Amino acid sequence: MKIEGYNRIPEVTKELEYFKTHQVVIGFFGKRESRLLTIVGANEFGATIKPKNGEWLWIPTKDCPKGKGPKDIAGLFIPKGHRVACINDHGKLVVYFYLSKLVQIPARPFIRQAYLANKRKYTQLVRQYIAKVLAGEATGKQLLSRLGVACTADIAMSSIKLKHPKNRPATIERKGSDNPLVDTGELQRQVKFMIVPI
Repeated sequence: MKIEGYNRIPEVTKELEYFKTHQVVIGFFGKRESRLLTIVGANEFGATIKPKNGEWLWIPTKDCPKGKGPKDIAGLFIPKGHRVACINDHGKLVVYFYLSKLVQIPARPFIRQAYLANKRKYTQLVRQYIAKVLAGEATGKQLLSRLGVACTADIAMSSIKLKHPKNRPATIERKGSDNPLVDTGELQRQVKFMIVPI
């Protein structure tokens, strides 16, 4: 009696070898000094911000035109004895900036929280896909891609759900909401994954 069948061992071995040479990296990507990475790092780990050039940090109020700095606003002045920068709008003082010697940003570890809340799910996903790889129903790249998609979605959701520590009143006033990590949605759109060689 002759037994016939299909030998999947070479294909499965190739897919398992893929895991030795590739990994999925998940998070925020950019140049080392990018504004996005600065914001992510300051929120994930906390930060103390001090003025680089000058005595004060200039913190915009809700009345300050979006995207404008102190040099962009004609007639801006600091009233003696106050820590604000104003303009005179037809006899009425309008505060455009609060002045501060430093700003403390508390840690809001949304990336770490996403991992801790979902690590069992990730383990289960990997187990399911390894079984599919062994059965010839999936590739190593598909496993890493699926894991990347799941992790990026969880990090974005973690940033939306995070409510504490709350923003300062001045930040809430300027943003118009009290969700600490949501403003324009850019942070949530920028979480990505890449499959890269090890």
